[in-house]
Formats: sequence, C-alpha cells, structure tokens
Amino acid sequence: MTDKKKYPRIAIDGPAGAGKSTVAREVAKRLNIKYLDTGAMYRAVTLKVIRESLDLNNSEALEELLDRTSIDLDEEKRVYLDGKDVTEEIRRSHVNELVSPVSCISLVRRRLVAMQQAIAEESKGIVMEGRDIASRVMPDADFKIYLDASLEERTRRRSKEQLEKGISLTKEEVASEIMNRDTIDSQRDDSPLTIVGDALVIDTTGMTFETVVNKVVEVISQELH
Repeated sequence: MTDKKKYPRIAIDGPAGAGKSTVAREVAKRLNIKYLDTGAMYRAVTLKVIRESLDLNNSEALEELLDRTSIDLDEEKRVYLDGKDVTEEIRRSHVNELVSPVSCISLVRRRLVAMQQAIAEESKGIVMEGRDIASRVMPDADFKIYLDASLEERTRRRSKEQLEKGISLTKEEVASEIMNRDTIDSQRDDSPLTIVGDALVIDTTGMTFETVVNKVVEVISQELH
C-alpha cells in the first residue's frame, strides 16, 4: 500500500457527460499527481476495431487485435494508438456509437483493467476516472468520488464540447447518444456503472466547473493534511 498522504489514489466514476474527465484532470493538476482517463483507452480500442472492420463476436480475432495493440497516454493528455496520436479521432461520433458495445466485452475489459491497475501500481499518486474505477480497477482507492448530473445538463455539456471540436450534432442526437450509453453501461454483465457504498456522490447539475473541482479538492485535502 502506498502512503495515502503522499501518494493518494483517487477514483472518479460517473455516467457519460458528467464532467469526469475535465474535473479529474484539474484535480490531478492541483494535487500534482498523475491523471488517467480510462475511457480514452476503451475509445482507442474501439477506433482500432472500426478501422479493421472487426466482428465483435469473433473473440479470436479480437484477442489477436488486442495482442498487437499499444495504448499510451502522455503528460499532455494526448492519446496514442500504436504510436499514432488519435486524441481527436477517438472523440468523434463513429467511436461514440460503438465504444459502449466494445466496452461490454469481458476480454476487452480484462485486458484494459489489468493495464490500468499496473499504471496505478507504478504511479506515485493517481486520479483515475471511468465507470468501474472504484468498483473494479481500484476498489482500495483512498478516495472514491461519483459525479452525476441530469440528462439535460449532460447533454448541454457534451454538445458544447463537441461543437468546440467541430462536431455538429443536434441536442436530440447528443441526448440519444448519452441515454444509449447510460443503458449499456449500467446494464452490462461485466463491471457495470455503479455507485459503491463508500463513494462521495456529487450531483454537478447547475454547478460550475470551478465549484465542482474545489469541492473534490477540499474533500481530499481535508484528509491529506
């Protein structure tokens, strides 16, 4: 076990569009520890599946694909798939549509969870965000946070985020995408999205980004000092 005061291990979970990535990134920056976006790892695998037109029911082909896949995330939060920068492409709609079905596959989850656990083990403190961090990846995390928000709020945030990246979807399309992900993520057999009993739940609806970050950092800092 690491010294939690020096090297805190922080799990941040929540549904699509709840603000996990931006909040987790800033919390890690303020605490001067590593940040890991596990969702980006699933997106990278999904992108490779799309590029190779892989049948998700072909477990042998999927295992072979995973065997020759490398995913790296640098300090600038760039995502590299087999050495190529895919940071922008993994956020596009064609990946959005398939990432939940890919994430449901136990073989994929086992591989990526093992990678995530290895990263956590070798890190001197980490903020890791996703959907199964507190329940599966880091069940012994020092801090467990669950960020939530109303569907309307999550749709507004995701629409703004996509527009900034030049992705033009209607709010109805974005809401439908989010609802679909919610359904798949919460109902999958392997590591569904769930709120663990000892998590601090923060409903961020109507809260500014700064307010959410301050609240999370305050909770953690009270324990660390």
